[in-house]
Amino acid sequence: MKIKPFQPSDEAYAAITAISQAIWPDDVYSVELFKHWDRTRDPKYWFQRYVLEAAGQVVAYGAVSEPSWSYRPGKYAIGIFVHPEHQGRGYGAALYDHFMTAIGLREIPADTIIANTREDQPRGLRFLADRGFEQVMRFARSGLDVTQFEPQRFAAKVERVRAAGIVFKTIAELREEDPNWLHRLYELDWELAQDEPKYEEFTKPDFHVYAKSVTEDPNFFPEAWFIALDGDEWVGMSALWYSGRDDKLNTGFTAVARTHRRIGLATALKTAAISYAKSLGYKEIETDNEENNPMYQLNLQLGFRPLPAMVDCVKKIEQPEATPAGVAHVGVAF
Repeated sequence: MKIKPFQPSDEAYAAITAISQAIWPDDVYSVELFKHWDRTRDPKYWFQRYVLEAAGQVVAYGAVSEPSWSYRPGKYAIGIFVHPEHQGRGYGAALYDHFMTAIGLREIPADTIIANTREDQPRGLRFLADRGFEQVMRFARSGLDVTQFEPQRFAAKVERVRAAGIVFKTIAELREEDPNWLHRLYELDWELAQDEPKYEEFTKPDFHVYAKSVTEDPNFFPEAWFIALDGDEWVGMSALWYSGRDDKLNTGFTAVARTHRRIGLATALKTAAISYAKSLGYKEIETDNEENNPMYQLNLQLGFRPLPAMVDCVKKIEQPEATPAGVAHVGVAF
């Protein structure tokens, strides 16, 4: 068994893509998607990916980093992924120990480790429980059979939104009309994110990082990203993304500005997005929400059905009083 730093090559990307696809067969991973994530990662945050080889074959991989989405000194992220055919042989534990050693060499060690896995990953759940992790948040995944969606059920709410003077335009339309569209999207996305349930505060990305992460994503679908406008004001969004499958889309983010809630705007936005997907012949849409988020209940009303949820877990680590507090985030799938 050898743990080595990841060396980017088509062969290396193909190996970790195959592992991810084997673990999550209901999602679609690609070499291009991994390359995109690496190209658009903010270089000011520490990040290192490793692969684990057994008998000359890459059977697991993982990464240790400073989480750019919720940064503060001493907070770290770890992801561990072991191919299902090689699980139960200690490879995940070896990567975990390797990463914790790397974190221990940082200037500020962690005092909290945050981990996530999925409810249908029993090995991952046991791995976390055995190491003293406790669940702190649950993100309910759900899927919609688009062929059964009946937009007329929500016609009254759509009409109320229209009567209030609110119109919908897609990012595809807005980028043709407004030279400042990307900055406006960036600011709207950040404004709406403040009301997302979270364990710790988010970190606002630099604009150039956000711009690349959106527009260069191979799953970017500007024709299916709907923006609600009240005059010239951007007041809500609902975004669909390609999934890598011809019959399925993923929901990215649906949210409404505080000034425009309680008029059915979120329902109208999602109705517009789902109706567009149906018109193109898509069969399925998948999304996820923190289980106490009202958006999850809205999705159930729209016809989404529960899928195995993602869970965030925390393990506290006592440090000497002189050591500043820190957090590590672990993704576990093995």
